[in-house]
Amino acid sequence: MSKDNVKEIKTIKPTQCFSYEVNMLVHIIADDETTAKAQLDEKGGIVTKRDVKLINTATLYGEGKDK
Repeated sequence: MSKDNVKEIKTIKPTQCFSYEVNMLVHIIADDETTAKAQLDEKGGIVTKRDVKLINTATLYGEGKDK
């Protein structure tokens, strides 16, 4: 039997999803709490402490990019 009519199956490239728990201490310089909260939501603030903990990893599968 000839293999000329066999189509190549796309290779599947596994990727991973990493889930982290992040606790941060953020400083905002503002005139009042309402303004500080708005600035935090829109622009962020000055991060002075950040603790990161890996919670979970999961292998995902998807098609590789066509060349």
